Amino acid sequence: MKLLPLSLACAATLIAAPALADDAPAVPSVQHFMMGMSVADINKMTAWYHDMLGFKVEKSLGNTLRFLANGNERIEMVVAPGSKPGEQRPLPPNSTIQGWVQLTMEVPDLDAARAALAAKGASPGAITPIQPLGIRILFMRDPEGNIVELVQKLKN
Repeated sequence: MKLLPLSLACAATLIAAPALADDAPAVPSVQHFMMGMSVADINKMTAWYHDMLGFKVEKSLGNTLRFLANGNERIEMVVAPGSKPGEQRPLPPNSTIQGWVQLTMEVPDLDAARAALAAKGASPGAITPIQPLGIRILFMRDPEGNIVELVQKLKN
């Protein structure tokens, strides 16, 4: 009977995150700067990110490139002539396409954020608690189908 807890503890160490080498990173002190996206309609996308998530235009090169900012988050929007929409990604956790999946931003009150977004005409999904990660999340799509995730950290 004493073997079962020991076995579970050993199994847990085997499936835990892999140990990282103590070597110095190739690029020390990396911090998030921005997320870039190619867009078809820069004005429509700018308006949505402003109206729904409070982003403001930080810099603009006419209707071809814009930096939007909200606190520490930045989004670069680029209009690339001849670009075409990519394959629409399924919402996590059902992502079947490798690569970047979503833009994730933290909010202090997910219920209030969801209600405000719905009141403004967005279609935020259901709030899902993920207890093992200590968070609650919701997903939605911007006007061009990109996945936006809002996350709230749970109190201990």
